[in-house]
Amino acid sequence: MKNILFLLTILIFSSVAIAQNQENSILQRNYEFKMISSGDNRPDFNIRKDSMNFLLIYLHEGKSLAEFKNDTKLSDETIDQSVILLKNKNWLHEIDGQLKPTVFIATAKDGKELYCFAEPVASQIAEEARKSLSEIKAEFAKTKMSQKFDFQHWSFFILSNVLLDNGNIFNMENLFFKRADGSQYKRPLRHGKNYYASILENTNKNSEAFEIYGNQLLKSTHSLQVDVYGNNRYADNRYQNLSSSENRITAKDTKILSKIAQIFLPKLLNVLENNRSYAEEVYKKTGYSQEITFEEFFIWWYHFIYSQATNDMQNMGLLTVPSSGNFDYEIDL
Repeated sequence: MKNILFLLTILIFSSVAIAQNQENSILQRNYEFKMISSGDNRPDFNIRKDSMNFLLIYLHEGKSLAEFKNDTKLSDETIDQSVILLKNKNWLHEIDGQLKPTVFIATAKDGKELYCFAEPVASQIAEEARKSLSEIKAEFAKTKMSQKFDFQHWSFFILSNVLLDNGNIFNMENLFFKRADGSQYKRPLRHGKNYYASILENTNKNSEAFEIYGNQLLKSTHSLQVDVYGNNRYADNRYQNLSSSENRITAKDTKILSKIAQIFLPKLLNVLENNRSYAEEVYKKTGYSQEITFEEFFIWWYHFIYSQATNDMQNMGLLTVPSSGNFDYEIDL
């Protein structure tokens, strides 16, 4: 009887272990593909074909092609073809004889670590925003936007999107990644196109990966553009067919918002420049220096930084993130 109970105990624990392993399997997790590009600079192939996205994650996690083959049951020929394709597209390269992604990949564990490292930089950015608040509000008072809604209504959009993301990220990118020879920085070249790419694990069904804030174009005509800024854009059904918004920005307001972004840009760059050595340390400590360029790492880590800075500003009472996580608006073109 004791032997039977002992065997049953082993079977139970074995079943639990198998279930946990299946649950923790890379193939069972949810991942989002993100990119930063403009124009037609984008992938010309399907990264999900033959589980190529999972292949990159396996290699990022230090796993072998043999492990990938065993888990996916794909043939050697299919895997070899994927490796060749990814190399040709500059999504994969060899470092010290090991295959490594050239694109940014973040698992849940990576994301937690990246947010921890982001906090010191984010808090400095939030403090600079606090110091600049009176000047920002003075410019905001000149807008037509201010006549319908007060600053707090617009605070999330202005202090996060205008100051840190959509309003300044391209300027930050070009100036922070300045070339030693004075030439303009160009995004990573992949199969004749220049763009950043990432694969991010998402463990929260109610928001986007790592709750990172971002801007999304919903509709564009010759006279009007409708956008949404937030971290729950895809799950919110309101934005599937949104053609207008009560949050209107006139062409004149756009110029004032650009001025607000320009006012804050030197302060943002100063914080980042003062933390350049720290960023290079994080680049090495996290292991990304063994895979991707510093620029590819930093542009994606910056998304963690400004998202954390946004949350810090909310905790400081500087801005209010909408309960939905999203803020929609329309721009007169």
